[in-house]
Amino acid sequence: MRRTATAFVSVLGIALLTATTGCSITGPGGTGTGPTASPSASASAPASADPGPRDEAARLQYLIEEEKLAHDVYQRFAQLWGEQVFSNIMASEVTHQQLLVPLLASKGIPDPRSTSAGVFSDPEIQGLYDQLVQQGSASVIEAYKAGVTIEQKDIADLSADLKTTTDAATTTVMERLLAGSQNHLQAFESHLT
Repeated sequence: MRRTATAFVSVLGIALLTATTGCSITGPGGTGTGPTASPSASASAPASADPGPRDEAARLQYLIEEEKLAHDVYQRFAQLWGEQVFSNIMASEVTHQQLLVPLLASKGIPDPRSTSAGVFSDPEIQGLYDQLVQQGSASVIEAYKAGVTIEQKDIADLSADLKTTTDAATTTVMERLLAGSQNHLQAFESHLT
């Protein structure tokens, strides 16, 4: 059963890689605008000093919510600023979540994502969402900086997780997410130069 699930995830990953150039497919995502950010949130978030949870189930649940965070923030900024980069990367974040869904399912790990935009089960991710939306609502430049923060955090978390992951299917998915985040980081940085 596990070998079949691993093969399925590998085939799915390859199919998605083949079907998506630059992670540009669209798909269902959260809708709405999410909660209003708290006035006490600071203007920027650190890139991740703590690589996040270490147990496999918690790590994968954290990663899928982190991808949802990126989607929901970029959705909010696309609505607010109308910049194409947010719409493009938002669509890519749907692909990233779709890569993680079968991995969670194959391991019997519950999907923690809310169907509501801007709502997260992990309090750290919820706080980061609120903080980044507040930051990026100030100006389009601050929105690009918030995008940089998200992608730097994703890169740091994925890099740390890849050092401790031994499962081949998980490694394949994480490497794909890491490559996508590196591309997204470059896209946001190009708007700041």
